[in-house]
Amino acid sequence: MNPAQPELAHDAFSAEPDAAMNFLHRTARLLLEYNMRSELLHRKLVRAARHLGVDVLVFVTYRGVTLFSPGGHQYHAQAPELRINVAVSAAVNGIVDAVCEDRMSLSDAIAELDSIEQRSKRHNRWLLAAIFGIAAAALARLLQADWGAVVVSGVSSGLGLLARQELAKRHVVLFAMPFTAALIGSVMGGLVIRAGWTATPGFCLMVPALMLVPGPHLINGLYDMLENHMQTGISRLGLAIGILVAAALGVFLGGWITLGMTTVAATPSADAHLTLLTDILLAGLAACGFGAFYNEPWRVLWISVLCGMVGHGIRFLAMQNGVSQEIATLAACLAIGAMANVAVDRLRVPFAAVAFAGAVPMMPGVFIYQGIAGAMQVAREGAHADPALLAGTFACFFKACFVVGAMGLGLLLGARMAGLVRRPRA
Repeated sequence: MNPAQPELAHDAFSAEPDAAMNFLHRTARLLLEYNMRSELLHRKLVRAARHLGVDVLVFVTYRGVTLFSPGGHQYHAQAPELRINVAVSAAVNGIVDAVCEDRMSLSDAIAELDSIEQRSKRHNRWLLAAIFGIAAAALARLLQADWGAVVVSGVSSGLGLLARQELAKRHVVLFAMPFTAALIGSVMGGLVIRAGWTATPGFCLMVPALMLVPGPHLINGLYDMLENHMQTGISRLGLAIGILVAAALGVFLGGWITLGMTTVAATPSADAHLTLLTDILLAGLAACGFGAFYNEPWRVLWISVLCGMVGHGIRFLAMQNGVSQEIATLAACLAIGAMANVAVDRLRVPFAAVAFAGAVPMMPGVFIYQGIAGAMQVAREGAHADPALLAGTFACFFKACFVVGAMGLGLLLGARMAGLVRRPRA
């Protein structure tokens, strides 16, 4: 277990100790709360402390950072929860860089940090709901759903986003938000299925749930574990799994209310033929929706869109030439990881949010849904379940695990390779 190796920070010029520690304390809380991975958070704080000329030991844990000053004082920063807001993260990174490059005084930096959450407002909620709904519709079409499933996926995902925002204002239990959004999507999808308005019913239930995948938590959890921060890595992965389980329960309840215990097929529509051009454009729309949801400023949103288009185009061409889905996804995410790493270096935006927004169109939704549907059928039949059903269910889960693993591995390796290429130049 290595939440963060203590490191002594010193040298540069000597700042007022109380002011320097107050600056570091505020910076620690904001970077932690807005989901910076543990190793990078540790390095940021040590770099700033060295420049300010104060000795400090930094310990990073899940939802907490403790700073030990030379006089024996402890400054503990506690995050109420891990949020995703690219605008806040980028602004805090910019302030830290400005202080370390002597472009901003310490007092001005502290004042900026105190007001940054109020100034970094989210996108207009109605515009965001529309963009998110279009992204869900694009994702449904990428999965080759028919137009009935495309429309209901877009509408239900947009309404689910508005519901999550309302619940967030009321400070409800964290897992209530994905549960409610998934419930809305599955109820609306179930009603459309009962009305016979779609020939691809499984996608009506699947796509709104896919829009709830907590990608940045998954990526940061994997990154933390890769960098031997096991405590925070396992905790982040636990958070992500909790969100996924809450969304799955919402889908189950909505499906039970509208369809009983009946499972519906997720067979692609024969009319939804995709070309390279349509594949790239739809992937760009899906990435744009997630980037906007993560509150990427408009000036950097194009990065996630470009990552999604390039990555999905690579995967499309690879699979068209007989490459397996796992290897094609790995190759696509290598490119996305490298591109997102360049954006992180240049624009100081968080890697996990930018990278996952670009990679999200490659989520193996069909296999996840088929695995869950098979598991529900096995639970109903019990000991009398068909062995072929059991084998098919396990195959879907394993396939989904391998594809998701290829996504995570590709993003992290792509970022590392890009960093190694850029480091000698720096």
